[in-house]
Amino acid sequence: MSENQRKIPLYMQIKSKLIDRINENEWNPGDAIPSESQLMKYYNVSRTTVRQAIRDLAQDGIIETRRGAAARLKSAPEEDVNNTGVVHHEVGEEFSVKVLRAYQADNHQFAKHQLKLDDHTDVYLLERIRIADGIPIGLQQLFTPTYIGEILEKEGFTYFDIFPVLGKHMVNYSTIKENVTSCLANQHEADLLGIMSGDPLIEITRLTLGLDHTPIEFSKTKYVPSNFNYNIEIGR
Repeated sequence: MSENQRKIPLYMQIKSKLIDRINENEWNPGDAIPSESQLMKYYNVSRTTVRQAIRDLAQDGIIETRRGAAARLKSAPEEDVNNTGVVHHEVGEEFSVKVLRAYQADNHQFAKHQLKLDDHTDVYLLERIRIADGIPIGLQQLFTPTYIGEILEKEGFTYFDIFPVLGKHMVNYSTIKENVTSCLANQHEADLLGIMSGDPLIEITRLTLGLDHTPIEFSKTKYVPSNFNYNIEIGR
């Protein structure tokens, strides 16, 4: 065991190992994970350690536990569930994207910081134009850890929304944090979006956290206001 591992509580180490197995698709959503006794034997740890690891996974929304039943990997949420909160969407009937750039980079330090990546670790950049009914409506710069970039690359970049694609590969999100502001289009953005330099844009900065609450995506998207709706629902 390394010196760093000795500093990490044992139950956290077991929790991390279980998350690794989940990310490697060892179990599908709804599958029962091994019993406490099996995990104790497999990892050579106490029942208390296993229970704390499982309790943490349940609190993080990764597994479901019920008294007298096996703990199961939680099913991924359906895409179109109506949740109270902020709802926004692009205006249009048919949506597509045009990829401008897609590659691994060792710069973009701010994005690395948001993704909690080491300064010397590459980040994956996907830059694309979002299109509705054949009209450019937004310019998006999307950053991910390289392993997620490889998934997006494998799928061919034709998707409008990345989350259903990632869900197919068992990369699900737990939390999305967004910040909305306004800005003025520079000449490069204006040329890509078919507007005038200095025209107003809506800018949405988004940070997406995975099931273990580590960042999996950071993006900045600038929308033409006429093609974007932003609604807020507040209720109980």
